[in-house]
Amino acid sequence: MFLWGHRIEAGPVRSVTIHDLFVQADQVVLVRVVAGDTEHYGTVVYKAVVETAYKGAKMNDTVYFGPYAGLGIGAEYVVFLESSPGLKPKVAGGLSFGAIQRMGRIMAAGYAALPVGFECVFDEPSSDRKCDDSVELNPEQIILPKTLKTFPTHEETGITSYKIWVRRSDFLPQLQKLSDTEKDKKLTVMG
Repeated sequence: MFLWGHRIEAGPVRSVTIHDLFVQADQVVLVRVVAGDTEHYGTVVYKAVVETAYKGAKMNDTVYFGPYAGLGIGAEYVVFLESSPGLKPKVAGGLSFGAIQRMGRIMAAGYAALPVGFECVFDEPSSDRKCDDSVELNPEQIILPKTLKTFPTHEETGITSYKIWVRRSDFLPQLQKLSDTEKDKKLTVMG
């Protein structure tokens, strides 16, 4: 790619553990995206309702975040957000969200918006649950603890678009443990 006659190459995104991502984030939430706007702000903005708050928000809060396109309206995501300045629409009026006081930026170059869904890739021979609620992630970008079983179980290929799944019932309690640990640390420091 060339910009003003200079060659620009994108570098690789640095891998990060789920623990470090949690610690670095200002907000960690399970959300349902209710709307998106690519027209009024000069960037992609999603509006979502918090279904479960692990850090920096409360249940039923409305959060705004971006700037990466491709998230589905009505879909659930676990998002790790860093605070960024609010936004005002480019033009007053219209069907924008209005002035946004607090905006979240999806961390890890957009890889920290983890789709929550239902998959049939759980290939454990001893399990009756071949299909289950899942959280999807790129294992080259987001590193999970070895204790969390991921699927499919074949060897990773190293392709950056390669995706794995973890059972939602295994992943979300890990986030809750991280949340509880962080709350305990704050109480210890304050007490």
